[in-house]
Amino acid sequence: MPQKISVIIPCYNQASFLEQTLQSVLDQTYIHWECIIINDGSQDNTEEEVRQWLQKDTRFKYIFKRNGGLSSARNIGLANATGDYIQLLDADDLLKPEKFEYQLQDLQIHDISVSDYFSFLENDTERSVPNRYLSPFLSEQEFKREIILDWEYRKSIPCHSVLFKKILIDKHRLNFDESLLNHEDWVFWTKLFYYSESIKNNENVLALYRIHNKAMSVDFKIMKLGFLKAALILMHFFKTEKNREFQKLSKIKYKEIQKKGSKSIYKRIKDKLARIYHYASKN
Repeated sequence: MPQKISVIIPCYNQASFLEQTLQSVLDQTYIHWECIIINDGSQDNTEEEVRQWLQKDTRFKYIFKRNGGLSSARNIGLANATGDYIQLLDADDLLKPEKFEYQLQDLQIHDISVSDYFSFLENDTERSVPNRYLSPFLSEQEFKREIILDWEYRKSIPCHSVLFKKILIDKHRLNFDESLLNHEDWVFWTKLFYYSESIKNNENVLALYRIHNKAMSVDFKIMKLGFLKAALILMHFFKTEKNREFQKLSKIKYKEIQKKGSKSIYKRIKDKLARIYHYASKN
């Protein structure tokens, strides 16, 4: 029986982007997949848009829920996934057609595959941003340490650049922490990578990340508080795991966030985004 990929797409008032996003799933060269679209209480025409895709291909599935946030929507998707592998995808991002095919080859040996990605601006899918502001690639030898210490200083992993084995979340009961307003992805990836035996960096650009103009409006205080809370959650997690080394690394990260704060990090990212928009306007 062919191995199946479960694509999980949470959507909240993003109907205008769904056609491109779902088309990028439909265009995959690997055909054994299901795509679960979770409508998180949208007030736009998300349901109307999704219904068209349900008629187009039976591999698309639809779940409506009351608004509960990104993490709760992703968790509903994870709970309903029936595939062997998980592909997370935000409703405004895109996949390259070969993504599943290429990364499935990695997963015949490894637990997790991380691809390279390009960013593009708002509604301009034809032009990619000249470079990214943080690398998605971790050391294939020290990835469990790096994802703790380097997150948002040197590394960041867009959710759709990753393909991973579903058995990891089933065996260890992993999901997204719904108490976090931000940095829930860091906590999820850190736990997932902790339980994995090996990862593969796939240097092909297989994911496209949409940058919105609103991304330049960052509330530094809220981001810092979320970052600190996430670090505390990881400290508690590794204490429960009785892993003193990683508990210590999480504590080091916590103190680093306190010392540097998030303002310096996000100011750097904000400045980078401003340069990207300036670049686009000149070209």
